[in-house]
Amino acid sequence: MEHGAHGLLGREDETAELRRLAVSAVAGEGQTAFVIAETGLGKTSVMEAAAAAAQRLGLRTLSTAAHEMAHKRPFATIAACLGVDSPSDDGLRSRVAEILQGHGRFGMPGAMAGGDEADFAGVEALLGLVDDLCKREPLALFLDDLQWADAASLHVVHRLMRSVHQLPLLLVGAYRPGPGCAADRLVRGAALSRPTVLALAPLSPPDVSAVLAGMCGGAPGPRLRAMAGEAAGNPLYVTELAAALLREKAIEVHDEMAEATAISPVPSLSALITHRLSPLRDEVLQALRVASVLGAPCTVTELAAVLDRPTHELLSIVTEAEESGILHDAGNHLDFRHGLIRRSLYDALAGSTRAMLHLKSARVLDGAGAAPERVAEHLLAAAPAAGAFLVSWLRRSAAALATRAPAMAIQLIDTALTLAGPDDPHRGELQLHRALAQLSLGKLSEAEESARCALLRPGAPEWEWGSRWIIVQATFGRGRADLALAEARAACRSESVPSTEATRFRAFSAVCLFALGRLAEADAVAESARCEADGDGPALANALHVLSAKRFLEAPGTEALELALQATRSAAQSPHPAQRINLQLALANSYTELDRGADAQRTLATVHKAAERTGGVFLPWYHLSVALLAFHTGRWDDALTEVEAGLDPGEHFAMSRALRAVAALIAVHRGQRSEAAAHLTAVDAASDRGTIAWFYEYLPLCARALAEEAHGESEDAYSRLAYAFDHGIGHSPSLILGFLTPDLVRLALARGDTAHAQRYAAAAKTRAEHSGRPYHLGDAYRCQGLLDKDPDLLLEAARCYQEAPRPLSEAHALTDAAELLARRRQPAQARPLLDQALEIYARLDAGWDAARATSRLRAVDVRRGARGPRSSTRHGWNALTDTERIVADHVAGGRSNPEIAALLCISRRTVSTHVSRILHKLGMASRVELAAETIRRRNEDMGDGSAPGILTPIDRHVN
Repeated sequence: MEHGAHGLLGREDETAELRRLAVSAVAGEGQTAFVIAETGLGKTSVMEAAAAAAQRLGLRTLSTAAHEMAHKRPFATIAACLGVDSPSDDGLRSRVAEILQGHGRFGMPGAMAGGDEADFAGVEALLGLVDDLCKREPLALFLDDLQWADAASLHVVHRLMRSVHQLPLLLVGAYRPGPGCAADRLVRGAALSRPTVLALAPLSPPDVSAVLAGMCGGAPGPRLRAMAGEAAGNPLYVTELAAALLREKAIEVHDEMAEATAISPVPSLSALITHRLSPLRDEVLQALRVASVLGAPCTVTELAAVLDRPTHELLSIVTEAEESGILHDAGNHLDFRHGLIRRSLYDALAGSTRAMLHLKSARVLDGAGAAPERVAEHLLAAAPAAGAFLVSWLRRSAAALATRAPAMAIQLIDTALTLAGPDDPHRGELQLHRALAQLSLGKLSEAEESARCALLRPGAPEWEWGSRWIIVQATFGRGRADLALAEARAACRSESVPSTEATRFRAFSAVCLFALGRLAEADAVAESARCEADGDGPALANALHVLSAKRFLEAPGTEALELALQATRSAAQSPHPAQRINLQLALANSYTELDRGADAQRTLATVHKAAERTGGVFLPWYHLSVALLAFHTGRWDDALTEVEAGLDPGEHFAMSRALRAVAALIAVHRGQRSEAAAHLTAVDAASDRGTIAWFYEYLPLCARALAEEAHGESEDAYSRLAYAFDHGIGHSPSLILGFLTPDLVRLALARGDTAHAQRYAAAAKTRAEHSGRPYHLGDAYRCQGLLDKDPDLLLEAARCYQEAPRPLSEAHALTDAAELLARRRQPAQARPLLDQALEIYARLDAGWDAARATSRLRAVDVRRGARGPRSSTRHGWNALTDTERIVADHVAGGRSNPEIAALLCISRRTVSTHVSRILHKLGMASRVELAAETIRRRNEDMGDGSAPGILTPIDRHVN
């Protein structure tokens, strides 16, 4: 497009708006914009002009365009933009590139969680890289042709849109709208992030005339204007038409007027593009046709290899193509000036020729060590001509491809299986790789079927036990522990399975038995596997884990914890990160249950980086574990932050029910009925079938029962809890539901059911005797205190809860004691206890509990003392939690989200959520505003001699 006095002709408003957004990003308030235009309307020119303006304003500008051939390659577009798709000396980029390789997720069930291949480990790594780059200097990302972008890159764009306000970041995307355009759906559904949308219209007649005047050397005459009118204001069409007429010397200039020498039918845009190619030499055209197949961008070296010519011979060819406006230099790569040019060259090739060139490109890229996804793109286009090379390449590369791009792997393997005959000796091996790709993609039923097909083929012994492991993992992952158990036992009986693998299968069969609630059998099998393991880490870790879990259910205490620690140490020898993370998260939850908050925090701090790098179900499980620790210890806003941080991966990896249930519990306690109802509706709509999720089904149970009680449906709440206590829920046997006993005793006594209340109290006592931990002792004292109507026992319960700490339970026990003392006509002793309870409820912002306590005590003529209730503020500086103040202080220190996460030993996603919540509470738009206000307040505090209001030692957070 032509440039006028104030920018691109006809696009002055759009470029001015993008410049305004760039100024805002430089000032620290990030912005998002999308340029939408039909083919030829100049979106790329607008993007280039905006990128140049952003660079002049001081933003570091990174640009790329999505390409049609790469739309199946995960993260292709965003990785190219951020420079992690090629070797780099930058340590940050190298670490991200390593994570994108996906080695730690090999064979992990559901690593991608569905067909969009949104590998959350890769997503987190790329978002962290953007955070770190923004810390270095203000950053602008320009992503063109997003209609071709892969789903994973669009997911990263979506996440950036949600957090852009936190960063000095300008995010600009451009795309051509059309049916099924994922980028268009992303933008249309982004109401909350409110991106700026710039829809380009055709050029006005005066602007078309200005373009023609700039190209032709004079104002267009009537015939030239009439011909240009056929372009309907499309600037690409106009410029190609003028260029073609100039090449044909069909424009004459007289008296500063440019006129077409004759009126003729106006060719189509594609015909004009073909005309642009006509003056080129044959060898240049041949090179361009090969380049159109090789795909853009490509290197001169790759193009020379496919052409079988020395690189130096191509330099003159490339130069001619660039001077003709066909190619342009994109850094170290070559790219077509417009996608229509590449498409015109590509479509002109015969189908058989295209297939041959794609196959040759695949061979060249494979020989050069290119990423398997790039080779796969060409093999997909070359099939069925790929033939024998496809099979041999898959045997070498399918494992890497299945980890990085499982959908592509499945498509290629299916092609290879179709080409291979039924008696092909490699058929079983291909089916095994297919099963691995399906396992990674979360297609567990399909993975099981493929693995069973592989088992039917004769082959190497490792095929058999490899296939059986896939079946075990797939069936267990979709909640069919019974089928996993049957397959594990079959593997143990097979003579083809090595003894070490047989022991590992036996240990995992104990895991299956435990999941099925067959605890005695699980214990016996685990003990047997423990004896057989002979130091084998994976087998020993699973066996010890089952032994620990069973003892934890029956007698939570030192022995169970020691076995859990041994399991974790054994897993350190395992080559599978998933097993190590699994056991560390289980250990952290055990620490939480046993009131060892510091140990739980340290374990979670240790595991969070591994969970981020591995992704999968471990991301939401990590956030859920941190949320539960925060909830139980009274840091409810921090718990909600973790819930919010975990929901996105939780919805992908079947862990959303538990996360939303935690939010629903807090909402009910706080009297936020509409929020609680919304969370519970989402809980009911979710279908979390994973085995791990089922162990947390007690959370939706508790949330639903609490909501029923808050609505005055105490009988329904009691029936729900009592049934679960007797029969278990999900994969959780009744033994794990001991924490329900205080509520069960309270509700049973309210309906006059003393017999059942005594049974529940006895269960609480047994649990407390085994563990001796303050929380369990508190439950036992509270149950017995309610039964005996003994305020002293209830006060002892409150003391235990305070030691744990479990502030909500402490306040409940204090309220119970106050009510009993009031009924004994001891209001003077009751009132301070009510005051203490209400003070705790105020700290938690538990408005419903406070109202209920006040009502209960008012019924026995006791009202709180002179202290008024602490006001609960949701906005302003006083609304910030301790953790949020720590984060604010680090933001003021200029640290990025990944740096803050590393200092606080929490996830980058959690820090990002904290920053968003802080900005919302303070009504601010950027980190710059937050940093300035934090520093101002700190200086004020130092000026009046008080302690800094923000600075809080990090180890206070950890401990």
